[in-house]
Amino acid sequence: MSARSRIRNASRRIAAASLAVLLVATAYLFVAPKSAQAVTAAEKQAEADEVYAQIDSLQTSLNEATARHDEAQAAYEEAIKLRDEAKEQIAQETAHIEDLQGKLSGFAVSMYKQGGADSFLDVVLSATSFEEFVTSWDACNTISQQGASMIAEAEAARKRLEEAEATYQKQGERAEAERASADETMRQISETQAALREEAQKLSAEAAELQAQEELAAEAARQAEAARQQREAALSGGEPGASVLMGSGYFTNPCPSATSSSGFGYRTFDNSFHQGLDMAAPEGTPYYAADSGTVMYATNDGGYNGGAGNWVVISHGNGIVTKYMHSSATFVSPGDQVTRGQNIGLVGNTGNSFGAHLHFQVEVDGVAVNPLNYI
Repeated sequence: MSARSRIRNASRRIAAASLAVLLVATAYLFVAPKSAQAVTAAEKQAEADEVYAQIDSLQTSLNEATARHDEAQAAYEEAIKLRDEAKEQIAQETAHIEDLQGKLSGFAVSMYKQGGADSFLDVVLSATSFEEFVTSWDACNTISQQGASMIAEAEAARKRLEEAEATYQKQGERAEAERASADETMRQISETQAALREEAQKLSAEAAELQAQEELAAEAARQAEAARQQREAALSGGEPGASVLMGSGYFTNPCPSATSSSGFGYRTFDNSFHQGLDMAAPEGTPYYAADSGTVMYATNDGGYNGGAGNWVVISHGNGIVTKYMHSSATFVSPGDQVTRGQNIGLVGNTGNSFGAHLHFQVEVDGVAVNPLNYI
């Protein structure tokens, strides 16, 4: 196979390998991690598992791309080898041309010394026999043909030299460009894989955090249920109208005249986890402290305050906190001691609120739990 054929085949292999690498990369270069919508540990872990599956698929494609990159590299090296061979060929052709030019110069000098065409005629006509005439004729004709042949050969060598220089220069540049393209594709695939790995680790950490919160909430709910059962047992054994002390963790209804408008838990209409109980009532309706405690936080400026509007936060001890949001007005300040059933504010529509209501939230050790288990 000629050097030119070999360089063409090498170039085709480079182009095919580079195209395959680019096609593989295109499927993953713009893979953006999904926005986290999970609200449970299991759902969050499912999101993480999906990203890990993308990483595994990307690794497979990366392995394939690496193999194709190696093929492109081999083709590039073959092209460079052929280019070097072409340089050697060019050097040989140049030396050949110089040699031919020397021979032509000598031939021209020889013809000049022999007197050119006149001498040729003298040689032919001076023959004394037919055999000498034929011999002289053939000798002069051979010298003329030799000169014409050397000129033609020199022209052909010069043409081969020019073609080789143009062909191998172009092929060498193309081989270098294809290899650089393959290198860039490999870099982009690796960066995409790293981004996916970071997102998967983040999702796994969030899943672990959600799991811990769910376990705390489950324990709080268990304790609340035990307290509820104790309360019912006490009510069933007492006298009608008698005062009954609530167990630890049970509250009085903070807004008895209100109606429930949105419960605790996941809400499909806004794809969010509602951490409290919305109690709808006309604006200005009084609401009360669910139990005695210390006011940790209170605002009355009508500001947004992270969506809570005017709100009150009360600590009741044992890691239990209640929150009262969207007030039209509040009547307490941080540090105040409040008693169970004390009027601490009025129902309103401040902050992130759509209609007058009280957002009542119960937290145990920093984790929101269902307020209905405590009222």
